[in-house]
Amino acid sequence: MRVLADQTWDGPGGPLRFDLYAPDHKAPLLILIHGGGWISGDKESWGDEAEWFANQGFAVATITYRLAPLYPFPAAIADCQSFVRHARKNADEFGIDGDKIAVFGNSAGGHLACMLGLCTKAFDGDAAPEPVQAIVDICGITDLRQAGEHHYDISLSFIEQFLDGSCAEKPEEYTEASPLHWLSDDAPPVFVAHGEADDVVPVQQSLDLAQALEEKGIKHELHILKGEAHSFTLPGWETI
Repeated sequence: MRVLADQTWDGPGGPLRFDLYAPDHKAPLLILIHGGGWISGDKESWGDEAEWFANQGFAVATITYRLAPLYPFPAAIADCQSFVRHARKNADEFGIDGDKIAVFGNSAGGHLACMLGLCTKAFDGDAAPEPVQAIVDICGITDLRQAGEHHYDISLSFIEQFLDGSCAEKPEEYTEASPLHWLSDDAPPVFVAHGEADDVVPVQQSLDLAQALEEKGIKHELHILKGEAHSFTLPGWETI
């Protein structure tokens, strides 16, 4: 396994960093997107998981993205979209299968993973986003519309920093930032996991996503982990 640490790519707002864990053969790529309410976190938080997945035969990239409130919506989405484009363009150099790219994120990273897989609008300045072949969403927010009615106060603070205003002030932005708004019949398969006792992101967000996927006939799995909160216990995380 090769580990290429602190590599850079040219994001929409300037250079961004990523680590690449690559096996010695051409492999599907798994992009790990960190959480932190869109306002904190870094790629280093995924180091152990990246090594684990790489040892299962995947190529793995852990990426950074611009953080709110300094860089509000759609900066984080644009950065993640631009990395998918960068990875596919450099597939031969990275030793990855450009036709097999999956995105995996928890919390805010789960939201961004859903946006990468479901959103049909390119926020990084290109004509259309690059498609991905699978989504893994761990306790991510899936619907920001009517945020005041559907989210806890603790997450509303993060949401308003991410969107640079309230839902009443920016209804169009809240809609565009909602993965469920973009769900189409040709969405890729989705794996969803959520803690039953999550007190940061309501478990209903994952239930609503699963119901919408079911109605459209999109292949998916939903796993509600009993007793687990937003920060999973080690057994809970191992189960996921």
